[in-house]
Amino acid sequence: MVGQLRGERLALPHARAMPTVGRRCIELRVRDEDANWRIMLRVDEDAVVVVEVFEKKTRKTPKRVIEAAKARLKRYDEVAGGQPMAMRRTKKERLEASGWRVGTTAEFLGVTKEEAALIEMKLGLAENLRKRRRARRLIQTQLARRLGSSQSRVAKMEAADPSVSIDLLGRALLKLGPSRSQVARAVTRRSRRAA
Repeated sequence: MVGQLRGERLALPHARAMPTVGRRCIELRVRDEDANWRIMLRVDEDAVVVVEVFEKKTRKTPKRVIEAAKARLKRYDEVAGGQPMAMRRTKKERLEASGWRVGTTAEFLGVTKEEAALIEMKLGLAENLRKRRRARRLIQTQLARRLGSSQSRVAKMEAADPSVSIDLLGRALLKLGPSRSQVARAVTRRSRRAA
């Protein structure tokens, strides 16, 4: 296992540990139509520190990228006090004064409040679907049969894949027996946590 964010395991082919950069460092792999991108980050208790974003052109991560990431983390730790702590105003101010950008996930991704709320709703439905399936001791294939779908589609539902609509997630979740109000509470609780 490479790391854990929101309880999800991150591993190859989507991510890999980067112990050469530091403890808790991960390289996320993102592919678009034209390029392979890498996002190098470290997961702290109070923050996800993005230290480098670069286009991957060679098999190995370039040494200059690794050295730059190490240097940025060293500067971050010096400013932040070295130890993870709650993101207090004083820590935020010290980081910003040293040139770091501190913001929310929505700001980082460049989404509106409405888009962020929609994403949180979708993640809430996906998380609830996975929890209820596991609570009923069903494997994805069994749930797929109940839905008249495939195991790969259920996996995409549980991962909140962009190809899965909120409507489909809601219908799949309701097949597992919760009332509409239970589904609404799960989505609302998730959205409140994100706010």
